[in-house]
Amino acid sequence: MPNSETGPEEPEIAVSKQQEYGAEQIDKLEGLEAVRKRPGMYIGDPDERGLHHCVFEVLDNSIDEHLANFCDRIKVTIHVDGSVSIADNGRGIPVDMHPKFGMPAVELVLTNLHAGGKFGQGAYKYSGGLHGVGAKCVNALSDWFKAEVMRDGKVYAITFERGKTIEPLQVIGDV
Repeated sequence: MPNSETGPEEPEIAVSKQQEYGAEQIDKLEGLEAVRKRPGMYIGDPDERGLHHCVFEVLDNSIDEHLANFCDRIKVTIHVDGSVSIADNGRGIPVDMHPKFGMPAVELVLTNLHAGGKFGQGAYKYSGGLHGVGAKCVNALSDWFKAEVMRDGKVYAITFERGKTIEPLQVIGDV
C-alpha cells in the first residue's frame, strides 16, 4: 500500500541468475544479414504478399527512371520457374569503380543496405519504394539474383546468391 509520506511503494524485481546477459550476448549483423534474419522489417510478411512486395521494389527503380524522364519502356517477365525479370531502357546502375569503397557501384548498391543514389539530393526528384533499400533487400532474400546493366555501349552482368556476390561484374556483350 502506498505511503503518503514516501510515495508509491516500489515492486520488488528479482534478477534471474540463470541466464547471463553481458557483452558476449550482443551481436552485430553485417551487410544484408539483417534483412535475411528479419525480413519482416523490410518487406512485411515473407509470404505471398511479401514476395509481391519484392517484385514491386525492383519495378519501382524502373518507374523512378521513367518519372525522371530517362526511361520510356519497362518490361516485366514472370518465368515458368516463378522468377521475375524486370528490364527498362533507362540509364542503368553505374558500373564504374566507386572511388571511396573500391568496388563497382552496382555491387555496392546491391550489397550494402545504406548505399544508393536515392538518399540525398541529385539523382532522383521522385522516388518510390523503400528509399534506396528495396533492390538490395530483394537481393538479400533471393536464392539468386542477377543484374544486367546496359551502360556506355556495353552489357554488364553481376550475379548473387542470398545477397553475396558469386560472379563479379563482367562485360558480357555490346549494346
